[in-house]
Amino acid sequence: MTSKIKEKMKRGEVAVAVNLSGRNPDIVEHLARLGADLAFIDCERTGIGLDAATDLIRASRAAGLPCVVRSWSRSPEVLVRYLDRKADGIVVPHVESAAEAASIVELVRYACGGAAAEKLVVVQIETQAAVKVVDAMAAVPGVDVFLVGPNDLSYEMTGTRGARTPEVNQAIEHVAARLRHAGRAFGMPARLNEIAAFRALGATFLYYPVEWLLERGLEELKRATAA
Repeated sequence: MTSKIKEKMKRGEVAVAVNLSGRNPDIVEHLARLGADLAFIDCERTGIGLDAATDLIRASRAAGLPCVVRSWSRSPEVLVRYLDRKADGIVVPHVESAAEAASIVELVRYACGGAAAEKLVVVQIETQAAVKVVDAMAAVPGVDVFLVGPNDLSYEMTGTRGARTPEVNQAIEHVAARLRHAGRAFGMPARLNEIAAFRALGATFLYYPVEWLLERGLEELKRATAA
């Protein structure tokens, strides 16, 4: 189910991946109906494990919405279990070298055989080590999307998660420029007021947590009820 997403990004259009932010299978159908491109099942930053991820994968397939699972580990024995449960792709955090990226691509081929081309392989660039070798990582075939992690990168660079200092912005812009030069699809989280900057960088993969959608909706509700 990922072919439409890949084609969309190739055309320079934005694919919206909504982080379900936990075990929320009932929300998947609504996301599919309202036009999300991808369900982002997060096993790294939430408390859900393999059983909950399996339920969310099944809910996504029932709703016709492609899904990826962000793993808490780069270990092959962990990643392959999500693929065995028919996730449409995997998101691997803290990838720091071309060799690591290539090993993830090879694992997907091993686990999925002829269906590997249908999977979405997403590797995260969120450390200074990865920033330094972004050209080598961009040259790895089989990676579909590079997901920049500005929060972890900023923590490593400044000691404050989410800080956007000139140095952090420069690192993000450098990664974006090199990936854009290589013709590779990439993205990052961006709030509504950051979308213009997101597009200016050439990003086409938007990571958007469901709590941001709730936040926006509640703000509008409060304004409407206060009027």
